[in-house]
Amino acid sequence: MTEYTHMHSNVETAAVSADTGEVTFLRQTYFHLLGAVAAFVGLEFVFFQTGIAQALAPVMSSNWLIVIGGFMVLGFVTSYFTRQESSPSMQYVEMAITIALQALIFIPLLVYAVYFTDASVLSSALTVTLIIFGAMTALVAYTGKSFSFLGPFLGVIGIAALLAIVGSILFSVTLGFYFSLAMVVFAAGVVLYQTSKVIHDYGPGQHVAAATGLFASVALLFYYVLTTFVVRD
Repeated sequence: MTEYTHMHSNVETAAVSADTGEVTFLRQTYFHLLGAVAAFVGLEFVFFQTGIAQALAPVMSSNWLIVIGGFMVLGFVTSYFTRQESSPSMQYVEMAITIALQALIFIPLLVYAVYFTDASVLSSALTVTLIIFGAMTALVAYTGKSFSFLGPFLGVIGIAALLAIVGSILFSVTLGFYFSLAMVVFAAGVVLYQTSKVIHDYGPGQHVAAATGLFASVALLFYYVLTTFVVRD
């Protein structure tokens, strides 16, 4: 009886340790996500204050293939970073590169939103992004299910959307509000997928990589939510 009690106690201790480790990992991941968002905002502030954003926006806007190419490179880079088991210090370098690339890609859209739309557009887009992100996070937490099966579908949809965007640029076709809205749904799916990966695929020591993947998905969501408001406006 004593041996059984001892074994039962060890099992309970192991379970508590596992739960504590998971909570610590999630806390570290979302803390770093918050840090990445703050770094992104700070970098955009520097770009606007120094005139870099205003100088780059016309060049990038005159050839949206630059932006699309940037999205392709960024998608590859982020995917590569979040799949590798890098050292903790290297994970920070990878996160910094992702943040810098995101900040550059956002320049034309943010310049247009700041100077050519209503002042409420940015705040409204941010609010909607936070609501969708919260809903996707709650869905993963409530169901406890893995949404890894979404990966191949999101990949195919992403490629199709990219081809549609490139085609619209080459043939001077406006995709419009409903395409942007569809991309918001797609981006919400990416957030759901990445949040599920944080819960089910990443482990101790990978919180920076997990936060990088989450940040990239949230940035994608915000980009298309803001695009939807800009197109509607």
